[in-house]
Order: sequence, then C-alpha cells, then structure tokens
Amino acid sequence: MAPKPKAKPKAKAPPKKKAPTPGSPSPPPPPPPRKPIVLLMNETRVKVVWTVITIAIITLIAVAIGMGVSYRKLKRAPKDPRTDPLITLRSTMAASLNRPKINSENAMQVAEEVKTLPDHLEEAEKAYKKRKLKYQSFFLKGGKSSGRWDAFGRNLYYISKGKKSWYDAENFCESRDAHLASILTDEEQNFVTSLLSDPTWIGLTDETEEGKWEWTDGSRFKKEYWSHNEPPHRQQNREIEEDCVSIVPASNNYNWNDAYCHEQRRWVCKENLDIEEL
Repeated sequence: MAPKPKAKPKAKAPPKKKAPTPGSPSPPPPPPPRKPIVLLMNETRVKVVWTVITIAIITLIAVAIGMGVSYRKLKRAPKDPRTDPLITLRSTMAASLNRPKINSENAMQVAEEVKTLPDHLEEAEKAYKKRKLKYQSFFLKGGKSSGRWDAFGRNLYYISKGKKSWYDAENFCESRDAHLASILTDEEQNFVTSLLSDPTWIGLTDETEEGKWEWTDGSRFKKEYWSHNEPPHRQQNREIEEDCVSIVPASNNYNWNDAYCHEQRRWVCKENLDIEEL
C-alpha cells in the first residue's frame, strides 16, 4: 500500500487584535513614509522654472497687447502737417544740390542745410545769367542772325564795315561783350588775316607803358607777327605816338603794324565762348 501523504501544517492565524478596552486611548497612527531629499529638490526646481516661464509668457502677452494698443492709437492720430513738406524739401534739395545723402538726414540736419540755401540760390542765379549771356552771344551773334560774326575755335569774330579810331573801335566791341581781337596762335593769325582786305585794328597796345604790349582782353602776350622794321624796337625820332596795332593784310602772315590810335580804320572784335559751359 502506498504511504499516506503527510498532512500539511496548518497556517498560523494572525493574532487577533485586542479590542480596545472601553475608555482606553487609541494607538497613534503610523508615521507617513519619508521622501528622499533629492526628490524634494528636483520638484522645487521644476516649480521655479515653470513659474519663471509663466511670468515671461504673461509679460510678453502684456507687451504685445500694449504695442498693439499704441500702434492703433498712432494710426488713428492725426498726421503731422510738417511731414509731407519735409519729405518734399529733402527730395528737392537732394536733387538740386546733387547730394542724395540729404534724403536720409534728420530734420535738424535738413534745417542746417536750409540755412545755406540763399548762398546756393545766389550761385545758381549767377551761373544762370552767365550761361544765358553765352547762349545769347552764340545764337544772336554767331552767324545766326546778322551774318557778321564768324566762329573759329572757341571764339566769335566781327569784321566791321565802317571805320573808327582804335578807341572807338574798342568801345564798340565792349558794347557787344567783346574786345578788339587778340591773336594768340598761328592758326588764329592765319584765320583773322584771311578775313581782312584793309588795315584793321586789333586789341594790342603799349599806351600804358612804352614798349610793353598788352591785349585789351587781358590775354598773355606770347606771339608776335610784326612786319619788317616794326616793333619791338621803337624808333625814337617819331613825332606821333604809335601806340595801337593793326593788321595790314599782305602775302605773308607777318603783318602787324603799329599806328597812330586816332587813325580811322576798320576793326575786328573777338568774343571768347566757353563751349564747356554751353
């Protein structure tokens, strides 16, 4: 016969709690479990970070709302009446003075520039008048209307039909914004001589100082085309002062002759035109 299995030992029943005796105090509750110190520190940091983030978000929202309100107020505010005139002034000054930088300058800098406008206007007016005179000279006397002014290089030349003294001839030329002609180059000497058929006054004189020849238009005396036996060495036995010079057309271009200034001769005026200014 098979052996009988041993009987399992009976589990001990938990001790029965004694019922509190009536009138005796109840036992204290067990203490709560303690959390680790490291866990408490991490929770504190997380709370601080979230607090800072929350404050920052609230601040940004408040700033955005404030900027929106300010923008709406500025947009609804009436426009400064000085803004458009100032913009126009800047653009006009920048274009007139050829200074684009003025467009980016502030109001105070533009105001300083405005102080100088009278000087700029005065300079512009002078330049305008000067250029206007040049245009008038070119179109009215440059062979356009009268047909008596000939252009050569940068100059206009007038050959008279009548005769005058050297002084009256110079006065005539000055009344036309010109002078008796100065001869400064070989080409000019050839050109002027080619226009003449009679002795003709030019703007050379030594009236101020004997032997010191000067052009009436202020040009430097650098070329000489004297006829034979004429200056620079003056004969001392002449009774009449011959302080003025005329061109006596000849077969060659050495044809200057000093003469008595009151003799009646034809004359040639010369006006310089600054072509670059035109």
